[in-house]
Amino acid sequence: MHTTARVETSHSQSVVPIISSARRSVNLDLAGDDFMLQGNFSDWESGLAYGPDLDRVRVKLAIDTTSTLAEDSDRASLFAFHGRESESLGTGRYRVVGTFTGPRGAKAMEMTVESPPGHTALIVVTFAAKKQDFGDGWHDLIANVNVGPLGDQEPEDADGPVRSAHAWLLPPPLGAA
Repeated sequence: MHTTARVETSHSQSVVPIISSARRSVNLDLAGDDFMLQGNFSDWESGLAYGPDLDRVRVKLAIDTTSTLAEDSDRASLFAFHGRESESLGTGRYRVVGTFTGPRGAKAMEMTVESPPGHTALIVVTFAAKKQDFGDGWHDLIANVNVGPLGDQEPEDADGPVRSAHAWLLPPPLGAA
């Protein structure tokens, strides 16, 4: 969506375009014994893995937790997830059981939440969903996304999440000398 704003200086007056993102936000309300996260987040990147049924996907979102919108924001939400049951899976990883709410209504779901060690505002949420769970928001989810085949997404010998969000979402480039 493009709008314009009139900018005045002491010497001139001009109209400059303002580019506002119509991309939907992600509304999370998660709490447990060792973990709490609440907000309507506007800055996120997505990664998808698909299986034999192309309508079923494994969604991975890297979310900047400093991008919280005001509660009265009129931005549409991609989905909401409310969970009060969490279990620690090891260094910075939690399994959260709760309710996913999208355009088709609410349903029980679990997601993995990863918080990298150290000082960072990034978290990553991973969950299984269907294309229909997002309604028109599906287009926001797949914009500039990394898509790959569905496989073992979380190795059992992992020491915890890494710090870089892009490392979670993009395969490393391969090259030969």
